[in-house]
Amino acid sequence: MVATDSARAIIAGCSPGIEVVVFNRREQRGWLGILRLLRALRRRRFDLVISGAHPNSPRVSLLAYLCGRKTRIGANSERLSFLFNRTVRVQPDAHAFERYRQLLTAVGIQMSSEEYFPTLEPPREARDSAIQLWIEAGLDQAECVVGIASGADQNIRGRWVPSLKRWKIEGYAEVAAWAAKEVHARVVMFGAPEEAPLAEAIAASAGVPIVNLCGKTGIPDLQWLLRKCTAFVSNDTGTMHMAAALGTPVVALFGPTSQESFGPLWGLNRTLQGQAPCSPCFPHPNCDLRGCLAMENISSQQVIDCLSSILAVRKDSALLPVSSIGASGVSVATEQI
Repeated sequence: MVATDSARAIIAGCSPGIEVVVFNRREQRGWLGILRLLRALRRRRFDLVISGAHPNSPRVSLLAYLCGRKTRIGANSERLSFLFNRTVRVQPDAHAFERYRQLLTAVGIQMSSEEYFPTLEPPREARDSAIQLWIEAGLDQAECVVGIASGADQNIRGRWVPSLKRWKIEGYAEVAAWAAKEVHARVVMFGAPEEAPLAEAIAASAGVPIVNLCGKTGIPDLQWLLRKCTAFVSNDTGTMHMAAALGTPVVALFGPTSQESFGPLWGLNRTLQGQAPCSPCFPHPNCDLRGCLAMENISSQQVIDCLSSILAVRKDSALLPVSSIGASGVSVATEQI
């Protein structure tokens, strides 16, 4: 079970035989929505249920219990861990990647961190449409492409408002202007349709040409396009994690969430944790919800320095023009530092 249609599309693209149930709290609010979900889960008669919930979230643990399965697995650090009949000792402050890996030991799956490392392969059926989008945007001859995702999902969870994770428009504009003027990169904005005005505001403030692809890509196309970017700059979003899993180096910005728990794992990635007395606060913010002080305290120069270090490593890597992508996919050179 996942929280968004985008998450379902990613999983379905990797494992076509898996059924994915979506429970979007923004669209299915209140007890009636939860009851519908519970009925749908009970009808499926799962053999076992594994909870991958955040330690402070009681909802998933309760659903695991109420769906009526005899084998219920979860972390001993969850608030309602007594509802599980098989618990796994998991450090609550461990990276989400590590928490999920450890949960698998309860069903006899022993995998090293290297074996479990998250990777994605773009779906082949989206290759041609992605090529067309890239060429239409005039990116097929660009030697350096910097992708940016400035938004955040709108799936409100209790008091948690994901828009707190957004960095300032002026900051992204300064980074985009630097990339275009100093390294002659093409800058591309990715996001949902409702984030197109945000991308337009960043472009207007930057004063440089920016390709706005917000709302113009499905998840399959987006994977190909992210993989073609030289580097990617983003808040803590699903798009950022997808770029990292595709092998594109990212600069990830954290404020209300923790880089220690949710930071990208691949070697070239850079993370910046904004500093504030209340940070990180996820999933229980104690501010007025109009903005995050920690995100405000991340400077443009910090982000530019991180992006510059990535581009310096990659400057000698030959990037394959998207028009010459073969049936086997794209080969992107990577380096560890």
